Formats: sequence, C-alpha cells, structure tokens
Amino acid sequence: MADTAQQSSDSEEQQQHSPDSEEQRQQPSVTGIDLNVQGVETPTPDQETTANPDSDQAGAQETPFRPLTRIERRNLWLKEYAEQDFALQMWVRIVEQQDLEIEMMFQMKGLLVFGVMVNTARYAQFYIDLNEELHRERDPDTADALREYYTALIPPADQPEIGPEGLPVVYRYAHMRDVTIMSAGHKVKVPYWRGQINQIDAFVIGATPGE
Repeated sequence: MADTAQQSSDSEEQQQHSPDSEEQRQQPSVTGIDLNVQGVETPTPDQETTANPDSDQAGAQETPFRPLTRIERRNLWLKEYAEQDFALQMWVRIVEQQDLEIEMMFQMKGLLVFGVMVNTARYAQFYIDLNEELHRERDPDTADALREYYTALIPPADQPEIGPEGLPVVYRYAHMRDVTIMSAGHKVKVPYWRGQINQIDAFVIGATPGE
C-alpha cells in the first residue's frame, strides 16, 4: 500500500512539472478568444464624417431660402444710397416721373457720355420696337421674351415714393438717346444708352459733344 501511495504522489509531481501541462494552462480558453481582428480600427464619429464629405455639402444645400428682413433691406439701401450722387438722383427722378428730356454729359471712369437723358419707358420702347422688326416673323418666341424683358424694366405708373425698405425709392439706372461716347479722342455713336448711376463720377447739364 505504501508503494502505491508513493507512485501516486510521484505521478502528481510529474503532472505538475510536465511542460505539456504548463502550456495547456497558458493557452486561453475558447470562451476568452478576442473577436477583434488586429489591424482593423473601428471608425470614430470624426472619421465617419471625414469619410463622407458629401454629408456637409448636403446639409449646406438644405439650408432653406428666406427673404431679407426689413432691417437687412434698410442696411442695403443705406449702403447703396451712400454711393450715389443725390443731385443726379433728383434729376433722374424728375425725368422718370415727368417724362422730360434733358441734354446731359456723364463722366464715367475716363469715358465721356453725351446724350439726351430720357425715362426708362422711352428706352425700353425703342428696343421693343427694334426686336419686333428683327425677330417677330422668324422667331416669335425670342420676340416675346425680349418684349417681356424690356417691359419689366419700366417702373409702374403708380409706383409709390416709399419702397419696401420704408425709405424713398432709389433709381439705379440712367437712360439716354442720341448718345456719343468719347474716349481718348475716339467717338462712338449709339441710338440709346443705359448706365448704372452709382458708376457715374460727374455730370454736366446741357453739355454737347460739339464737332
């Protein structure tokens, strides 16, 4: 019986010091296997946003349109009005409202523009008639489009003096007929002319191009 106990004790000591049993203890169990594959990173929210650049553009495009507020319109009016000549605004208003014709010279960025200032309706009617002759028979759609465009330029007869900004209406364009444009001694004559008022540097009433 003593020999049997001794053999059992020796067997247990061999199992404790056996290399195979040591490796088995060091091996992870099946339930402890790491399922995350090495080299594959889970994208963070920042990386997901970067990986889809169209998402930001789509968000920007979805910004709803809104009309300008009254305060914004007033600020734009004040900026635009500050860039214009009050005296020239007065003359353009008189020509538009009373259908007057005044000989005028404009100085614009080195150009001299001579002509007879007229209201928008006379300028628009000239081009409406011209386009009717040029396009009505061959291309009536073009004639209709041009008529609609030039008609839209004419201020309404009942236009109020106070605009949507709660301030006086600003005229943005001047119109002239029988125009001579002079630059560095060269002359160009055109039947009608339309120019931005805030681009006019100076004006002279009654001036003519001469001979």
